[in-house]
Amino acid sequence: MKIEIDKRAYTSIKNFSRIIYKNAVINKEDFPEKEQIITINYNNNFVAKALYNPGAPTIKILTLNDEEIDKDFFYNRIKEANNYRKTILNYKDTYRMIYAEADLMPSIILDKYNDLASMQLSSTVMENYAPIIFECLNEIANINTLHVQSAKKGSKEINSKIYGDKSNIETIINEGNAKFKVNLKGHKTGFFLDQRENRINLEKYIKKGDKVLDICCYTGGFSVHCGIKGASVVGVDISDKAIEVAGENMELNNIQNYEFINGNAFDVMRDMIGNNEKFDVVILDPPTFTKSKKDIKTALKAYSTMNTIGLKLSKRLFISCSCSHHIDRESFKNMVVSSSLRAKKEIMQIGDYRTQSPDHIITMANKNLEYLKCLFFAVR
Repeated sequence: MKIEIDKRAYTSIKNFSRIIYKNAVINKEDFPEKEQIITINYNNNFVAKALYNPGAPTIKILTLNDEEIDKDFFYNRIKEANNYRKTILNYKDTYRMIYAEADLMPSIILDKYNDLASMQLSSTVMENYAPIIFECLNEIANINTLHVQSAKKGSKEINSKIYGDKSNIETIINEGNAKFKVNLKGHKTGFFLDQRENRINLEKYIKKGDKVLDICCYTGGFSVHCGIKGASVVGVDISDKAIEVAGENMELNNIQNYEFINGNAFDVMRDMIGNNEKFDVVILDPPTFTKSKKDIKTALKAYSTMNTIGLKLSKRLFISCSCSHHIDRESFKNMVVSSSLRAKKEIMQIGDYRTQSPDHIITMANKNLEYLKCLFFAVR
């Protein structure tokens, strides 16, 4: 299948863009009915091979070379992606090895945990290449077990399959001074590596004896880093399984002074305010409140409510995060400032605007790959 693009799209590709908006296609009547790999032309000349999905607004480029999408293709791409993390970023055992378009492998997200890996696929076409990808991972990075998750077509259910050693799905990873248990069958890819540098950075602001509130704590990422600095930690999450693992992670790091609460974050924080509780440090790291532009207003309202309550509970330090792709930096920061006024708390930003760990690559030609926002504030 061949698709002809206009000059604007062709120029964007030459300027390192790796997506094509469908309105830039001249022969839209030739769009295929099913997801598949197609050829992109400009003036009847080859430009690229790309991944086409009839339900997506963009076409994602796989390669600018007229080459087969086979084992050699994936081997070379994966090796290049892995070398970047190992040589430029200096990661050793645990990191995001593949980040979709940033590594020229659209629809593939893969995290490496020692000799295990977890892969999320958002393409039925890429599912067919999973066995080949596992072979490449084994040869390049000694991955012995690969857990693959993909959405069932037309359903919210998830397909799950393990390649390699099916008995080997759990490991212990190191993150700065902390250790964490990772299970490949955990949420998404098993652990949130995108906050790694932010969690490590938080340690220098924690004092022994601090009382810390970690909202939407998941398996205790921020909690552990606070606990190993001598803080007393209260974590809250709606997932009872996450709470269970969070407790195991605290014990793994020999932290005894903690409590985890299984419940709705908004309700728990309101009860804390009602009980006149205060915390030296409050951390908010909620799941995404929006997956589309049409929900931005609703999402900002939810963030505002959570941040206002969180700031009322905070005495010295306030950390606010968002993984909502459609909410930009400025909107998020303005929301926190407005929330501080409603909470009647003066805040001062500490350091730079923080985002995802550098293994979650943000290319300058595709800044849409940036989604995580993390702000540190002193509270007065």
